Amino acid sequence: MADEPVRNFADLLTRLDTLVEAAEAGPVEPPVVEYLRQTRTRLVRLRESLRDGERRVSPHRPEAGQGRLVVGDRTLPVTIVDGSDGGFGVLSPERVEPATPVRLDLDGAQDLAMHEALVTACLPTGDQYHLGLDIFSTFRIG
Repeated sequence: MADEPVRNFADLLTRLDTLVEAAEAGPVEPPVVEYLRQTRTRLVRLRESLRDGERRVSPHRPEAGQGRLVVGDRTLPVTIVDGSDGGFGVLSPERVEPATPVRLDLDGAQDLAMHEALVTACLPTGDQYHLGLDIFSTFRIG
């Protein structure tokens, strides 16, 4: 089946479901399995958005705030510049390669939010980098 071309969107979803089940049954870390599950949901939303003439899974909205981006053993101060149902755009003082797993810590008025994410874009913007973060898990404390 892996060598056969995908026949249609339903076939694509079926193959993704099979992959999620196989990953869940194997030694794959639970956050990775959850990311695969959310990828399926986002593909369905993206397809619906494309039918409506949109190019994004969910619209971006301006956001403002400060946070900390944890990249391995480093912590970078970041400025949140936009958000969507699936992620954030942040300005970072350092380049972070796409496909890097990170944690975004945000201090809110009432609670602390920690988002596990995958960097999907890193574009130079002046002396900083605009990072696109695709959230796959959120924890709130408070």
